[in-house]
Amino acid sequence: MLGAWLSMASEAVVTAAETAAPTGLVALSLPMKGLVTTVFGLLGVFLVLLLFFVSIKLMQRIGAKKENAHE
Repeated sequence: MLGAWLSMASEAVVTAAETAAPTGLVALSLPMKGLVTTVFGLLGVFLVLLLFFVSIKLMQRIGAKKENAHE
């Protein structure tokens, strides 16, 4: 019984996937997909660099406050 249900469910999913029109990123051409991937990758890299910069500046301020408190 479970096997029949799984078979019927998988056939329904395959049929729905075949009849659905491609939308969003799936509909883009391969060069456009590459461009989108590149842009998101570069944005991710610069976001991480910005986070490192902010964390370093924050640690420098915390260190400066501790030095002033000791004096």
